[in-house]
Amino acid sequence: MKDAGTSKVPLSHKTMVEPKIMVGKGNPYQDKNGEKQIASEPHGMVFNVEPVKMTISSEQKKIEIGEIGNLASQERQPERIQVEEMQPQALSTQGVVFDDGAVKILKSNAQMESQIEDIEKEPEASEQCGLFLMQGGLGLTKPPKDDYWKNAKEIYLMDNELSILPENPRCPNLSALFLPRNYKLRTIPPSFFDYMPALQILNLSRTGIKSLPDSLIRLVSLKRLFLNDCYRLMTLSPKVGNLKLLEVLDLEGAKIMDLPMEIKELTNLKCLEVSFYGYMSNGRRAMQSYAVVPCGVISTLSQLEELNIDVNPDDERWDACVENIITEVCTLTRLETLKFYFPRVELLRHFHCNRPLLSHFRFTVGRHVKRIMSRVPRDVEFELERWERCLRYINGVGVPRDIKNVLHHVTAFFLDRHVTVKKLSDFGTRNMKQLKCCVVGECNEVQVIIDAQDAYGEDGISEIVSESYDAEKIVLGSLEYLYIYYMKSLRSIWEGSVQKNSLFLLKSLTLRTCPQLTTIFTQGLLANLFNLEEIKVEDCPSIKSIVSCEISAEHRSSYFLPSLKKITLHYMPGLISISSGLQIAPKLEWLSFYNCSNLKNPLIDEISSQDLKKIKGERSWWEALEWSSSCPSYLEEIFVPIDIQDC
Repeated sequence: MKDAGTSKVPLSHKTMVEPKIMVGKGNPYQDKNGEKQIASEPHGMVFNVEPVKMTISSEQKKIEIGEIGNLASQERQPERIQVEEMQPQALSTQGVVFDDGAVKILKSNAQMESQIEDIEKEPEASEQCGLFLMQGGLGLTKPPKDDYWKNAKEIYLMDNELSILPENPRCPNLSALFLPRNYKLRTIPPSFFDYMPALQILNLSRTGIKSLPDSLIRLVSLKRLFLNDCYRLMTLSPKVGNLKLLEVLDLEGAKIMDLPMEIKELTNLKCLEVSFYGYMSNGRRAMQSYAVVPCGVISTLSQLEELNIDVNPDDERWDACVENIITEVCTLTRLETLKFYFPRVELLRHFHCNRPLLSHFRFTVGRHVKRIMSRVPRDVEFELERWERCLRYINGVGVPRDIKNVLHHVTAFFLDRHVTVKKLSDFGTRNMKQLKCCVVGECNEVQVIIDAQDAYGEDGISEIVSESYDAEKIVLGSLEYLYIYYMKSLRSIWEGSVQKNSLFLLKSLTLRTCPQLTTIFTQGLLANLFNLEEIKVEDCPSIKSIVSCEISAEHRSSYFLPSLKKITLHYMPGLISISSGLQIAPKLEWLSFYNCSNLKNPLIDEISSQDLKKIKGERSWWEALEWSSSCPSYLEEIFVPIDIQDC
């Protein structure tokens, strides 16, 4: 996770272009950033096809984002998916390779339906659109011959081994050029862009380029420029200011030192995404200028709808200019999406009072240092990125009103390394009524997550957290995902009575490295967790059972946690039973145990799911389990020795 402005925000103006006709033996696959492609025949092909443009739906991203993005981004080779997911009836026996070009793209249902309709059109309908050169993923070390470039309308050369490009290709009709993930590509010939007057989309993401040639100014029609994750790119050429039609400029993950003043000439820019990283040389910081963003640049970009800024938290230049940048951001009347780092809480107050109306935001608030390695697992980072309005509060002291004001609007909250707070509910349960995702980590003073007493305001009047007309104090009624880790003082999840429907929508609960935690589920919580599907408890040595309460006789015959499908219990030496003899999880499918040496018989009396498909654990532990007679054969059949990498 990036330490400042961690989460990726979907960018609706990162428009993708795909061939409409998908034919080939090759299987489509999904790459590291969700760029969907088809692995082609060894020689590639040229076709007449028509581009399809698709933009994001923020609602659809909630469904699809779990399948793309950060988890896969660490893999060198893309993950393959089935070709039937795209459009099986459109397949034949020839090969096509395509790339979406805009790396963080999701599709709405309506757009997908539109694409399917386009795919089903007769091929003749797209003949006028020109030639498409598809040679991605072939391991090419040399670019196609100049004759192929001459007539091409779109060229796809992603995922190759290119280290050189043509010196001066003539491409009068070329509208899109895709070169991402050619990691060996270090330089672009000085005259490379001289004869590409129609180019509208240029994707150079994840290449090794260090600079852009001056011929960039010839791209008078360019609308979308992708330079994300160009790790050697530290300087953005002032020539970019000549690209008057540019709408999308993506520099996320590049090593940009600062933006040139000429950026203010891009008055049509709708999406700007940039990562600033100070460069250390011999222990001293090398800077090209004192300001990472020159004064007046942001306010000049009046058409901006999406602005995402990542900053090295150690960069003193950001501290010096951030207040002025906030003032300029507040003038952007069209802004809908913002990713921003507020090093001081009081800066948030100024923004909140003057803020534009945002449908998406990712805010990191609080001073912190950049870590070499993060304790936050990548799947947790990814979960935070799913939600449209995310607040990360780090190294905080007390409960500032400004944080509570923003928290009232967020759907994802990450409380990271708070210094003094003792309960999550200190931030006000009323302020969490929209919260769907919550991550709490390394808060050494936190002893309980929710205290029922905090469901009342300071004046003793019940906080109405529900939209209903009754007076029920529903706490975290929208929460779906709760992840808690490295909490050395945490004793319990909930204290006090549990109002009906509190935590009713919770689907996933993870507890990691909480040495003093003794209480997870009380009877009141069990009655509410109707939708819980997964629980994972790791390195919590004081836990004896995930159910730590006495259940009355009339309730012992009832099944609790009716939707639970997956239980993971690792590094739990104190565990002696799963649920204290209570029957739970009638639909359980998956069980995993590791280093639970005192768990002697976890299954017969507590779990009798007919849907159980797999039990994982150490072979020695399994063979030492105590059965009343012998291990049931159906359990033996589904037991799988655990791999330490699973833990």
